Amino acid sequence: MSIKEILRMVLVLTLVTGIWGGLLSLVKMATQDQIEYQRIKNVKAPALEKALTVEYTNDPVKERKKIRVGTDEAGNPIIRNVFIAKQNGRVVAVALEGYGSGYGGDMGVMVAIKPESNKVDGIAVTTHAETPGVGTKAMKSEAFMGQFSGKNISASFAPGGGIDAHSGATYTSEGIMQGVERATKIFSRNREKIL
Repeated sequence: MSIKEILRMVLVLTLVTGIWGGLLSLVKMATQDQIEYQRIKNVKAPALEKALTVEYTNDPVKERKKIRVGTDEAGNPIIRNVFIAKQNGRVVAVALEGYGSGYGGDMGVMVAIKPESNKVDGIAVTTHAETPGVGTKAMKSEAFMGQFSGKNISASFAPGGGIDAHSGATYTSEGIMQGVERATKIFSRNREKIL
């Protein structure tokens, strides 16, 4: 094989991989929104439906907004999805996710807020790594999870702030409280952007 043939094969291979790489990038860009929608619909929507107890006529997942809520340690923007529930065109609730630290690590908590009254509508856990049967008891306890509904968003949701931890799942309870506290603060700081 001559050097000319080797260079021609390298050039052809480079051209073919470049074309296919470009096509894959185009497919990814074209399907990115649909993939995100499906991921949210399958992971976050069940918690969203539990947290939203108000009647609404729209699809909050389709009508979600993305807002910048701050920056991480590296200076990169932190973007959160905000789900807007409407009834006949009027906003009746807003839901967003806050994060807290449970026994098994970070946990996501979907918090629905009624903007007219500034009260929590409901909460539900979206993601967690808690011990099944121990930490998950708090998430399944209506008595514990129901304590948040009807509380004003200016109230303290921190441990010792009027919410009783679930017995036997203290770390999980505190993680949920932190998630609710953080979500309500994000809503308060970004109210104009959200509504």
